[in-house]
Amino acid sequence: MTTESTIIAAAVALWFAQGWYLNTRLERVHKKLDLILEQFDGLRGYLYEKDPQFDDERQLLGELDQSLDEEKPSFSFAGMHLNYLIKKKEQQGRRTLNSPF
Repeated sequence: MTTESTIIAAAVALWFAQGWYLNTRLERVHKKLDLILEQFDGLRGYLYEKDPQFDDERQLLGELDQSLDEEKPSFSFAGMHLNYLIKKKEQQGRRTLNSPF
C-alpha cells in the first residue's frame, strides 16, 4: 500500500469509528431524556390529580362513569357537558386534565 491509500483508509476507518461513537453517545442521551420525560409525566399526573381547578372535569367524568356502569346503566348528558367544558377551557387558554405538561 502506498502512503496515500494508507491515509485514505485510516481516514475512512476514523470516520466510521467516530460515527459509531457518536451513535452510542446519542443512544445514552435518548435514554436519559426518556427517563426525564417519564418523571415529568408522573409529576403532571400527580399535580393534575390534586389540583382543585380540575374538580369540575373530575365531577363530570365521575357522572359519566356512573352512567356507563354495567350493573345499573342510566341516561346522562355528562359526556356532552364534559366536551363543552373542555372546549370552553381551551378557548380561554386554561389547562384541562389532558393538557400536556
